[in-house]
Amino acid sequence: MITLALALAFAAAGPLQAADPLGPAREGQLQCHSPDPARKTCAALAGYTFAADGTISNQAEVMLNPSPLIVMRDQSPVVVRDGAVCGPMTGLDDAVFTIEGQPADPQTAEMIRGQVSAAFAQLGTEVCTRYTPQGEGWLAEAFIDGRPRPDLNQPVIWVSPTDGYSVRP
Repeated sequence: MITLALALAFAAAGPLQAADPLGPAREGQLQCHSPDPARKTCAALAGYTFAADGTISNQAEVMLNPSPLIVMRDQSPVVVRDGAVCGPMTGLDDAVFTIEGQPADPQTAEMIRGQVSAAFAQLGTEVCTRYTPQGEGWLAEAFIDGRPRPDLNQPVIWVSPTDGYSVRP
């Protein structure tokens, strides 16, 4: 679960829409990975901010474990390259972890950070995500260091922050 969720957190990207795969994000929408529309839940929620200098930042909230519920919140730089959104699989120094909705104590947070960093190191250095239409949403297709990783593919939908979606099992 951790490997899949982490890869998607940093690969989070938008559907391919002409030249701008992050068009809905520019309008304030969020990506809900592995959505359950009936329960309004996601394995991960991702948003983006766009700086005047062209840099893009991905803010991700990712379920690392369903029970007890462990969620990681982090921010990382991403770039759009060849129709995919790409980001590094490093830089978790500022990640925040919660357990059952409460902040993890510093020692536990460092332990989780170490586990997540190790999982990233085993996967690779960069993850890119391309999107293809699937049903009423999209299929997020993961590529790590240029190699397809179909085992990490997930369905994604765009949602409004006011739609009430949250990261939980």
